[in-house]
Amino acid sequence: MDNRAEQALTLASALRSIRQEHGWTLADASKVTGLSISTLSKIENGQRSLSYDKLVALAAKLSVDVSRLFGDRTRPSAPPPSFAGRRSVHRTGEGFQVSTRPYTYNYLAHDLIKKRFIPSLIEIHATSLGDFEHMMKHKGDEFVYVIEGEIEVHTEIYAPLRLRAGESVFFDSGVGHAYVKIGDATARILCVDSDVDDVVSDEAISPYPLTSDR
Repeated sequence: MDNRAEQALTLASALRSIRQEHGWTLADASKVTGLSISTLSKIENGQRSLSYDKLVALAAKLSVDVSRLFGDRTRPSAPPPSFAGRRSVHRTGEGFQVSTRPYTYNYLAHDLIKKRFIPSLIEIHATSLGDFEHMMKHKGDEFVYVIEGEIEVHTEIYAPLRLRAGESVFFDSGVGHAYVKIGDATARILCVDSDVDDVVSDEAISPYPLTSDR
């Protein structure tokens, strides 16, 4: 089974489980999430998956931790553990992968819920802002470390910033942002997002015009 199929089935199980916990019909869930009944039905039948920003927006609407949508198929949302010492081990080839046109995300520690930050490895496919529908923005902070290749960081308020392997940037992720790779070589980054439960949904965003600052 490929990653997209696995993602769709995981999301299908999680969404159906959440809906049943609340006793919602598809129509009820549509009112809560803002997604059409048809879209919800396709998701629950494994016929449609969502990009990461859409997953985060959906989790916010459902009042669940985003990791439940791609890491926990059956368990209801739980409060943060009252004990110390949680850990999650990531091995080569593991993680939960979400593929979109601009990026391929590989989420680390996806088996833990109620995290204060979301770490991920991202391979950047985008070569220009034209590869994006809109810039991502969410409350909190974002840290990016370039593992391989060279990237350009675009934001709403700063000139494009180029980073090479071994370089990093930390910024307020409430500012619209997008990453593109430079050249044909593979570009991979480590990305750490905080406060992801407060990601602004697409409906609440007035997309920043995707034009180059240069």
